[in-house]
Amino acid sequence: MLELLRVTARLSEKLKDVSFPFLVIHGDADVVTDPAVSKFLYENASSEDKTLKLYEGMQHSLIQGETDDNVAIILSDLRAWLKVHVEQKAVLSGNKNSD
Repeated sequence: MLELLRVTARLSEKLKDVSFPFLVIHGDADVVTDPAVSKFLYENASSEDKTLKLYEGMQHSLIQGETDDNVAIILSDLRAWLKVHVEQKAVLSGNKNSD
């Protein structure tokens, strides 16, 4: 438990160094990991391109143990975020075919 606390403290210190694009997804009914942890990551990372999505009523494992409708929402959001970021990268690298 002490080692877990040390690692958590070290990660907290390094959040300001996170500058790459990232997506944080979390169920707001998660009883395993407090959604405040995801909010902390989002708020403290220095990245200009970051997204936080909290899913009302969803638990810890967002694609297992949820309804089919909830899983579809999660997967759709993941696909949409990835599509935007792949397309942005393709434009920046001069590759227009990002499909």
